Amino acid sequence: MKRSILYFSGMLLLAFAAGCSSNVAPSGTPPQVNYVKDSTYVYTQQSLDTADRPMGSVDTITSTIVATDTTYFGKSNVTVIQNSHSSGAPMDTTYIAQESGNYWHYNYGLESANTNAVVLGYNNNKPLNAGWVLQAKLGAAEGEKWQAANTPVTVGSLTPTLIDTATEASDANVNVEGSSINAKHAVHAINLTTIGASVIGTVDTYVSASDGMVHNIVHAARVTLGTSTIWASGTETILIKAP
Repeated sequence: MKRSILYFSGMLLLAFAAGCSSNVAPSGTPPQVNYVKDSTYVYTQQSLDTADRPMGSVDTITSTIVATDTTYFGKSNVTVIQNSHSSGAPMDTTYIAQESGNYWHYNYGLESANTNAVVLGYNNNKPLNAGWVLQAKLGAAEGEKWQAANTPVTVGSLTPTLIDTATEASDANVNVEGSSINAKHAVHAINLTTIGASVIGTVDTYVSASDGMVHNIVHAARVTLGTSTIWASGTETILIKAP
């Protein structure tokens, strides 16, 4: 509640979202994170430089499930997660939709750009909006590829199309509170390009059927606006406490 593109809501930060560690879909049904209303997850989040080195202070994010099985921007079975920040940043909201083992995250992947003052200023001080992005496929086999997003995104007066191509890597074991949690690892290649504006980056995401997102690395993104090119810093989000 990170080589990729922008961080806003980031949270991730982010976003970022998690699931109930003790509630996994029954055998024979598509995998799904079974979120429980009022349950709470705690993450740490820190900015990354262009070499993926941590920089700045650590933000502790407390993510609370405030609603399950609602609807949002055309999707049903949506979980709503509110994220509060120890850094003093305003509270933000994560939206997760699930169906047939697909784990969708609203406005995922552009976190790096969405925390960059130059990008926000270019876009009239509004975050870029990627819409629904297929962050993870809980039943995917290693090597499987999918188009996580193919969406027009407003960038100032321009409307480039975001192409997010995800590739399933090998599963990973992530340590949370001393317990090893198996997570699906997908790598997102993000390409938002038109004449005069582009955002190019990569995101590594780890999503568990038991706890939702357990680790997310938005790598620094290369951003071109007009004749200027900048690097938007990345973020790393780690689940440190599950219900």
